[in-house]
Amino acid sequence: MFESLVATTTGTSGVGAVESWSRVESAACARRVAAMAGMFEDAHAADGSAERDQWCTDTWDAVAAHIGAATRITFHAASNQLLIAVALHERFPLVAAVFAEGLITYQLMKTVVQRGALVVDPSALHELDRLLAEALSTREPMSVATAEKTVDAFVAQVDPHAVHRTETRARGRSVDVGDDDGSGMATVFATLFATDAKAFDARVDALARTVCPADPRTLDQRRADAIGALAHGADRLACLCDTSDCPAGENPPSTGVVVYVIASADTLDERPTPPPAPPTPAPPPTTPDTEDAEQSADVNDAAAVDSSNERTALDGDAPAMFSKPLRELTLTEALTPTPGRLASLRPAALMDGQFLPGAIACRASQGATITQIVHPGQAPPEPRYRPSKKLADFVRCRDMTCRFPGCKVPATHCDVDHSIPWPSGPTAASNLKCLCRRHHLLKTFWGGQSGWRDQQLDDGTIVWTAPDGRTHTTTPGSRLLFPELSEPTATVVASEVPRAHTGGLTMPRRKTTRAQDRARRIQRERELNQRESELEAYETETAADHPAAESPPPF
Repeated sequence: MFESLVATTTGTSGVGAVESWSRVESAACARRVAAMAGMFEDAHAADGSAERDQWCTDTWDAVAAHIGAATRITFHAASNQLLIAVALHERFPLVAAVFAEGLITYQLMKTVVQRGALVVDPSALHELDRLLAEALSTREPMSVATAEKTVDAFVAQVDPHAVHRTETRARGRSVDVGDDDGSGMATVFATLFATDAKAFDARVDALARTVCPADPRTLDQRRADAIGALAHGADRLACLCDTSDCPAGENPPSTGVVVYVIASADTLDERPTPPPAPPTPAPPPTTPDTEDAEQSADVNDAAAVDSSNERTALDGDAPAMFSKPLRELTLTEALTPTPGRLASLRPAALMDGQFLPGAIACRASQGATITQIVHPGQAPPEPRYRPSKKLADFVRCRDMTCRFPGCKVPATHCDVDHSIPWPSGPTAASNLKCLCRRHHLLKTFWGGQSGWRDQQLDDGTIVWTAPDGRTHTTTPGSRLLFPELSEPTATVVASEVPRAHTGGLTMPRRKTTRAQDRARRIQRERELNQRESELEAYETETAADHPAAESPPPF
């Protein structure tokens, strides 16, 4: 089947090739999804699987971790794809067959699974599967919005209480923090109750006005910084006027909120203040030519000030984009940015590996606690199980995130794990790495010769061997921006044959299984839908029994 689809692309070009390869892409995706469902089915059929259903890191987590490592995606992304794959093949086999033919995309198939999730009656589910398979294979192409309406219509036909109700604005309130794009900035979107929004606006405006009039930031910039102050629990902004007698110059009090930033010492070192400019002599009589030359010199002087004052160039009004009128620029000049602006400071990074320009790292260091990270070099191992704070800080800054393939949990939320288990393996940098709790448990209880195994190199590189024998290599997150942290440390050797990880340990257990939790959520939403349907029916009946009096004409 798949080979025949690939054969249809032979000799095609233009829109014909786009159409043919799009269908091949969907068919290939269907086979990937089927393989995921097959992995879970095989793992669930293995001996002892029923007991592991109540493990904190259960069979589902083990399969999702394996998929994430193989496809180089995060655990949560892999878990979501696995959920869609299992639900498709267990609940919608006819739709899965249409998907395998490449007639629908992954996004449309995902819509079917999500919008039909509340149907629990087997006969209603079978009828829904049949209706959807017919509609998706014979009707015109659908957008995602059209597909949602189509699925909802069929769900209402087979099981009215299984329709996903449209969320009201109140139920849809949320706060979303956008991913960093490398600029060191992030975007926050929020939908609040109107009363809370008014209070938030007033609070941000009040914080923005706690600095003196000489602060170089605009009001909008101070309002943005005020949100950061709110996040840290501060009651005022730190004034940036740099005057000794500033009435608002005291830094805000320290709070319990901690944001870890890794930066080079060169980035945070204070630079000497440039000497004051010599007094300007009286201007001589000018001609048009000398006046143009003076204007050009003023522009160059301004550019020099900007490049020498990177730490304050983040504030105030934006400088002129070009040094002369746009009509006088060549195309090369218009497309070439001014060199050197905010470029001489070495960049930093947040603990989860997000890039942070050096100027923003300097701003973040104001009033912050600065801890020096010491590379252990060839230092001998520490004579205890738990590493010292100095060694743990180094390991976290070197790794930045969980070291399991595809995982991006910040190192501050991870355990410091011995690659060769203690006491067979020493407590040394070459034998320590960061693992989030989920992947730490996965390695510990799903390890052994038939599970996940890891080998750590002296530079922090980890070579993972999956249960199927494939290897996955992860490197320290700091290697790109801070390669000095990945300099080799002292080689470690096991003092004895490592004992089993599970000696004296027990896997944390769930109170209910994952399947029970899912069934309870579905039942709760179905009951909510039923109550809303009954309320709507009652209101309709009441309105019919007591029609409103006719309104008088407007004249």
